[in-house]
Amino acid sequence: MTATISQSAAAATPAAPHLREDLLTPRFYTTEIDKAARTDLEQQRPAFEAMLAEMEADHNREHFDRKAPLDRLRALSPEAKTAYESYLVRSCVSEFSGFLLFKELSRRLFQAERQELGRLFQLMARDEARHAGFLNRALVAEGIELDLPKLSTKRPITWFPLSWVLYSVFLSEKIGYWRYILIDRHLKAHPDNAFAPLFDFFEPWCQDENRHGDIFNLLIRCWPGLKQGLRGKLLSRFFLWSVFLTHSLTVCERGDFYRLLGMDPRRFDAEVMRQTNRTARRAFPWVFDLDQGQYLELRDRLVTCFQQMQARKAEPGALLAKLGLKLRFAGLLLRQFCQPMVPAEGA
Repeated sequence: MTATISQSAAAATPAAPHLREDLLTPRFYTTEIDKAARTDLEQQRPAFEAMLAEMEADHNREHFDRKAPLDRLRALSPEAKTAYESYLVRSCVSEFSGFLLFKELSRRLFQAERQELGRLFQLMARDEARHAGFLNRALVAEGIELDLPKLSTKRPITWFPLSWVLYSVFLSEKIGYWRYILIDRHLKAHPDNAFAPLFDFFEPWCQDENRHGDIFNLLIRCWPGLKQGLRGKLLSRFFLWSVFLTHSLTVCERGDFYRLLGMDPRRFDAEVMRQTNRTARRAFPWVFDLDQGQYLELRDRLVTCFQQMQARKAEPGALLAKLGLKLRFAGLLLRQFCQPMVPAEGA
């Protein structure tokens, strides 16, 4: 199911509301499913069976009430309404992307007679579909109908090697956990800012994300070579950096949404990164030294430069100024990528 991303394919893609085509737009993915079918579970058998039993128990079955009203509790300004709807659309597409990846893995693993693995991915697909469904219902309450199946057939599919998927999905699930739990804690401390019933589901929601992250940690351990030597260090560096960068720029782009909740976007982003970096010690051999290096300072400069690039994009002319911003952004990216790391056991 490999597809090539091209300018023409992206241009032909019908835009969903609030979903413009850029580097931060959620994507749909596939991977080396035949290789995934060769995953050796025996060294991790007790942990695998415990995780499969926990997923089968479906602890959140009763928490996601399909009849629960998701209409907003108060009126918002047009700008605030746009910020909320943009958050819903991007989050919905992201959750649906996870559902499609897990569903395809499950289907092909069943075909390869890896019944236990197929069942595990089937259960993760169940959770992602549940999340996407709730977000889609919140969009319907806003008067927006998002045809997710149609969107998935029109958008290009990105192919990743299995090692990339294991590292990136572990991080995306864990960063999702910290994003949801920190919003949940903030809104419980400041209930006046909880303007939508959807936020009431964030606590059980984040537990699903946490379990999925633990499953991918287990799968990484099933491929010991992924954590060893230079390969392990490069994979750790690249995926921590790329996932953190995407998160920082996305939070910057959605800053109005977080301010609507009464949160400072940059402080929120920094705390999510710190907690996710700490959590990554359980799965990765190396993590960034966020407290001693310049990582967060460079994050601030990257966000500012990105905002300047976005502001200049619509301006006619000024080619040299735009090129200068792009070169500066590239230089900051390289500096951040090369920031110090520490062994996970010593982090």
